Amino acid sequence: MSGRTTMRQIATAAGVSVATVSMALRNSEKITPETRAKVREIAASLNYQPDPLIAALAGRRRERTLNHLDIIAYVTAYPSREGWRQNRFSPAAYEGACTRAEQRGYRVEHFWLRESNMTTRRLAHILQARGILGVCLAPFPDAVPQFSFAWDDFCVAAIGYSMMRPAIHRACPHQYQGMQLALTTLRQRGHQRIGVALGKRVSKIVAQNWIAAVLLFQYTYGRNAATCLVYEESDRLELKDWLGTHKPDAMVVSDIFLIEWLKETGIRIPEDMGVLPMERLPGYACLDQKPGMVGAAAIDLIIGMIQRNETGLPADPKVLMVEGSWVDGPSVLLKR
Repeated sequence: MSGRTTMRQIATAAGVSVATVSMALRNSEKITPETRAKVREIAASLNYQPDPLIAALAGRRRERTLNHLDIIAYVTAYPSREGWRQNRFSPAAYEGACTRAEQRGYRVEHFWLRESNMTTRRLAHILQARGILGVCLAPFPDAVPQFSFAWDDFCVAAIGYSMMRPAIHRACPHQYQGMQLALTTLRQRGHQRIGVALGKRVSKIVAQNWIAAVLLFQYTYGRNAATCLVYEESDRLELKDWLGTHKPDAMVVSDIFLIEWLKETGIRIPEDMGVLPMERLPGYACLDQKPGMVGAAAIDLIIGMIQRNETGLPADPKVLMVEGSWVDGPSVLLKR
C-alpha cells in the first residue's frame, strides 16, 4: 500500500463505516470497547498516521463551535485566593497562559482549591458539570509530593515542579540552564568567589535543579568558585556569619528580601559585591525565567491534548523547558 493510509482503507479492512473508524481512533465511548480495539489494531497494522493539517483544522473547528471546550481551568492552591499574586513568577505565568489561550480561541478561568468546602473531588465534579476538559495546575506555594485528582477525565498539565507526583505533562523554566547562565556570566565578568543563597523550600519547588547547576560549576572551576548557603528559614545573623566566612564578591539570591539584609551589613552594591536575583527586579541585573512563556507553553500542552482527545495520566510525560536569559543591570559590574 503506497501513500498515506486513509480512514476509508481502515474501514474496509475492519468491515465498518468511516464514521466508526473516526470514533474509534478518538476513543469515543459511542462504540463498544471491542470495536475500538479492533479498529485501532488494524490502524496500527496499516501504519495509519493522522493527517496533521486535517487534525489542525478539526481542532480549530472544535474551538470555534463547542462551548464546553473554550474554558481551561487554572487551579491555584495558596492559603488565600489571591495569594499566588504575591510573588513575581506566578502572575506573569498566569498572564502568559491567558494570552496564549485567547490566541488559540480559549479562555482561562481561575479556580481556587482552598475555597470553602472545596476538595479535589468536588473540583472535578464542578469541572465535569460545566463540561471543562482542560486543566492547568498553577505553581503551588510548597512542594507537593503526591497530588490526587480525577486524571482520567481531563487534559491536565502543570506549571513547574511544585507538584511532583503523579508524573504529568508540565512546562517549566529551565532552572538548571538558568543557574548555569547566571554563574558563568558572573565569572566572565570577573567574579571569582560567587555566593548562592537558596531557601530549602524554593530548592524543592525547582526540583533541586539550581543546586545541581552549582555543583557542576564547582566541579568545573573549583569548590571556591561558588559556595552555597542553603537555609531552612532565612536569618539575618546566619547570613552575616556566612558572608564573613566565605567573603563572596558576588551573590545569587532566590529570595529578593535578602538584598536588603546584604545592605544592612554595610555591603555596597555593586562596588563591594555584585548581586543577581533569580527573577526580574527593576534596578538589578537578574535572570529572566520568562514566566509568561512558561504559562503559554503549559496552555499549548493542554490544547494539544484536547485536540488529540488525550485524557488521563500520560504514558510518556513531557517536560517542556523554557530557557532563561541574562538581563543586564547596575547591580553587576564588569570587574577589571
